[in-house]
Amino acid sequence: MKKQERYFPYLLLAPSILVILLVLIVPLGYSVYCSLYKCNYMKFTEFVGLDNFIRVLKNKEYLAAFGRTFYISVISLVIAMVLGVVFALWIHKYRGITAYAIQLLVLIPWVTSQVVGTLLWKWIFSEDLGLLNYFLQLLGGTRIKLLSSPRVAVWLLIFVMTWRIIGYAMVNILAGLKSISLSIEEAARVDGVSRWQMFCYIRLPMIKTQMLISAIILTLSNLNNLTVPLSLTGGGPGTATSVITIPIYRLGFESYQFGTSSALSILLFAVTLILSIGYVKVAKYEI
Repeated sequence: MKKQERYFPYLLLAPSILVILLVLIVPLGYSVYCSLYKCNYMKFTEFVGLDNFIRVLKNKEYLAAFGRTFYISVISLVIAMVLGVVFALWIHKYRGITAYAIQLLVLIPWVTSQVVGTLLWKWIFSEDLGLLNYFLQLLGGTRIKLLSSPRVAVWLLIFVMTWRIIGYAMVNILAGLKSISLSIEEAARVDGVSRWQMFCYIRLPMIKTQMLISAIILTLSNLNNLTVPLSLTGGGPGTATSVITIPIYRLGFESYQFGTSSALSILLFAVTLILSIGYVKVAKYEI
């Protein structure tokens, strides 16, 4: 083999590797570097080692934000996966305008700008100018407080985050269902398998890969999502919807405490990495 041919594949990969280095590896390395220093207003004044991490882990507000993030993300993920499976099975079974309409309506939120979609929902839920309260008044009802109620605001945030990600889960699971050989399902029907048995023992094991990929991607999306909570509630009322990405953003870009902000970011990165590995191990799927 000629020397040029040996190195040609690496030459083709070079642009992608360069982009990954510039967009992912270098920022991650710089965040680790910032987290080890007392870094205010981008001035590295003192090496503090792990003090930023210790201070973050001792802060009850940040720990509560981590717990809140998991709570909101897990509920949103479970609802999105269940509805994604339901819609995928429905579309897989039926054809026609209804199936295409469902695909379109469910997929639009995923491809729509998060800011645009979230602000539309915020306008709908608004107490003064909201569309929901407008229709309630037309029907003779009274205005209701949604975004100013801590309990309601949490569930509205879960709703908007779930609304955004259902389409991704549906498309992945539908692709898995389409890849199942018709001969397998026909043989099962001949053997007298019920619809529930068909789903549990044939379809579900064969779409495990698509469900795993969807779960990992959507978990990462939910845990690291800043746009939706910041645009919808801003973390309020109080700290009811203050997920961990909000203090990371505010520490870094409002208070300019990049050391503490970087430490929080590294902890979030570690958590998402552990969860991703855990998903693969639990699903017993070898990449």
